[in-house]
Amino acid sequence: MLLWLAAAALLLPLAPASAAGSCAGLDWRQAPHPPVERAVTARDLVRLRDIGPIGDDNPTAHVMTISPDRNWVAFQLRQADPDTNRFCLAMVVQPLGGRGAARFVDTGGEVILAPDGVPTVPATAVGVTAIITPRWSPDGRWFAFLKRVDGINQVWRADIASGASRAVTPQGLDVTDFRVVDQAQIVVRLATLPALGGDDSRIGYHYDDRFVPMRSSVPIEAKTAFRYVVLDIATGAQRSADGSELALFDGRPGSAVSTSGPPCTVSRFARERKVLAATQLEMICQGSPPVACSAAACENSFGPLWMSRKRVRFLRREGWAQMSTAIYEWSPGTNSPRRLYATDAALADCQPRRFDELICLRETSLRPRHLVSLDLTRGRLHDIVDPNPEIAHLTLGSVERIKLTSEVGIPAFADVVLPTDYRSGRRYPLVIVQYQSRGFLRGGVGDEFPIQLFANNGFVVLSVQRPAPAGSIGGAIDAIDLDRRNLIAFADRRNVLSVIEQGVGALVARGIVDPGAVGITGLSDGSSTVQFAALNSGTFAAGIVSGCCWEPDQASWLGPAFTKRLTAIGWPSLTTDASSFWDHMSLVRNARRVFPLLFDAADDEFRAAVASVTALREAGKPADLFIFPGEFHIKWQPAHRLAAYERGLDWFRVWLCGQLPADPRRRAEAQRWAEMRRLAR
Repeated sequence: MLLWLAAAALLLPLAPASAAGSCAGLDWRQAPHPPVERAVTARDLVRLRDIGPIGDDNPTAHVMTISPDRNWVAFQLRQADPDTNRFCLAMVVQPLGGRGAARFVDTGGEVILAPDGVPTVPATAVGVTAIITPRWSPDGRWFAFLKRVDGINQVWRADIASGASRAVTPQGLDVTDFRVVDQAQIVVRLATLPALGGDDSRIGYHYDDRFVPMRSSVPIEAKTAFRYVVLDIATGAQRSADGSELALFDGRPGSAVSTSGPPCTVSRFARERKVLAATQLEMICQGSPPVACSAAACENSFGPLWMSRKRVRFLRREGWAQMSTAIYEWSPGTNSPRRLYATDAALADCQPRRFDELICLRETSLRPRHLVSLDLTRGRLHDIVDPNPEIAHLTLGSVERIKLTSEVGIPAFADVVLPTDYRSGRRYPLVIVQYQSRGFLRGGVGDEFPIQLFANNGFVVLSVQRPAPAGSIGGAIDAIDLDRRNLIAFADRRNVLSVIEQGVGALVARGIVDPGAVGITGLSDGSSTVQFAALNSGTFAAGIVSGCCWEPDQASWLGPAFTKRLTAIGWPSLTTDASSFWDHMSLVRNARRVFPLLFDAADDEFRAAVASVTALREAGKPADLFIFPGEFHIKWQPAHRLAAYERGLDWFRVWLCGQLPADPRRRAEAQRWAEMRRLAR
C-alpha cells in the first residue's frame, strides 16, 4: 500500500527503555574488535546504532545540531534490543575541532514514534521513530530535547558543564514539540485530543469519511488545534504564547539569511506550477529586486542553504537518476554556480560549522550512518563519530552500482551485492530489495529485507532505486493528476517493473544469477510492485510482501474517504465490471498465476491481505501470513524486525534453494512449508 494510506500517527505509549545492564552495548567506544572477520547475523543488523530514523533523509528537520559557539554537536543515539523488544537511548554531545571525546549527558527513556500529519483518535501510526532535535540555549550552556518517560513526552535539559540532565516540564504536560525562547523560557506545543464517544457511542456511529475499517471499528476523529504554552524553566510558571513565540514554530529550513552587509534572504521557489516542478534559488536583499539563479545547477537543491558575503552554498542531487550528491556555490548576479564537492555517498542533515566546513551525517553502501566533518576548501572528510565500528569486522558482500532505464526512458540505478562466497562462473539465487538504494544497504524501505544477511548466506541482492513516476513525464499539475497518469494502463507499475527486470536480465546475461531462482520483496509501494509482478512477469519464483493488497473489494475496508480518492484517479468502484483491469492486479481473481508468497503483516493492516491469502490457499498456491501485534505500516519493534529478517531468509532458502529451515524454532514453519512444496509440485 502507499505510505499515505497509513493515515495519521500519534506519539504512543511504548515499551519502556531496557535496563541499564542490557544497554551496555550502546557506547560504541566499548565495542569489541574481534581478531578475525565473521559473518553478518540478523542480530548484528537489528542492533546497529542509529543517529536519526532509519533511512531518513528529511531535509527539513535536524537529527543533530551544532552549539551557538560552534564547538559542540549534539544528537540522540538509539540501539534496538530484540531480546527485551525495547530500545536503548542516549543524548550525546561531541566536541568539535579535536577538542575531546564524546559524552553521554542523558540515557534512558522510551522511543517516540513520529507523528504523520494531525494526531487522531483512535491512535494510529506508521512506525517511524521520531526525529529528536536537540535545541540549544542562546549561550550554548545547555540544550533541550524531547524525552518520553512513563508514556508522557517531556522536555528535558542537559547541562554541558556538569553533564547532568533533568526534566523541565511537569509530568502531566504531554509535549508534542517545543522551541527555546531564551535562556529562561521554552514554548511547548500541546495537543488536546477529543473524547471519542458521547451520544454517538450510545446510538451507533454513522459510517462516513471518518472510518477506515481496516484499522478500526470506531471513527478516526481528526484534531487540528494545538495549545502553545510558555514555561519559565526556573519557576515552572506558565502562560499562553504570544505571536512572536508562535512564530518560532514557523521557521523555514530552506532559507538562509546573510550574516553581514544589508539584510538578504535566499530561498527556494518552484519554477513551474507542477507537482514535481524543479526548484530554483532566489535572493532578496533589502531595497533591491529579487535575483534568481536560472542555471541547471541551481535546480532541485535539498537540505540547508547557507551564505556569507552574498555567496550562497547548497546541496543538490545530480548525475544519472540523481544518484550523486554535490555541493555548489552561487554568487548572485552570476549564472554559473561552482561545484565544490561531489560524492556517491549519501549525505544528510549537513550543517555549516564555518562557511568552509560542514558537519554531516554520511552513509556509504557498506558503511552505516556516521558523523563527519567536510572541509570544502580541500575536499577532505574527517570522521567525528562512527557509532558502528564493528561493521569493519564483519564479512560484507561487495557492491557494484549499475545504471538502468525504464521502458519509458526514465533513468534509474541499482546496487548489485554479491555473496560473500562469490565465485566467478557460478550462478546464484537472487533477491530483489526495493525501493531506495542510497546510503547503507540495510533492508530497503521499511528495513525488513536484510541485504547483507542474504549476501552472507549465498544470495545475490539487487537493491533497486525506484525511477521517477511514469506520470511525471507529462508534467502533472497536482498529486491527483500524477496518480491518474500513473494508473493509466498501470503505466507506473510497468515503469518500475521494467527497471527491475532489466537489472535481473543483466545479471543473468553476465552469468551471475540463476534465472529460475529470483525472489522479490517489497513494503508499501514495493509491495504493490510485487503484487503486479506476480501477475505480469515470468521473472520471479517467490516473493515477500509487507502491507498488501489491491483487490476489487478494497472499498469495503479502506473506507469512504480513501475510496473517493482512488475513484478520482481511476480505480474501479466496487460495483464496476472491471475484469480487464483486475486481471493485471488482483491476486484473488488470478490466484493460480501467483508464485509462492509470504505475507508479513502488521496487525494494523493485515485485513487488507486476508482475501488474497485465502484465495491463494484455495487455489493450492504456497502462501503464508504472519501478523505482528502492535505494529503499523513499518514495523518498529526490535523483536519483530529480527523475526522478519530471519523468516525472510528461510522463505527464500525454501523456494529458491530447496532448503527447509533447520532452526528448531522454525519447526512448525518447516513442516508447513514442506507440505506446501509437496502440494505445489
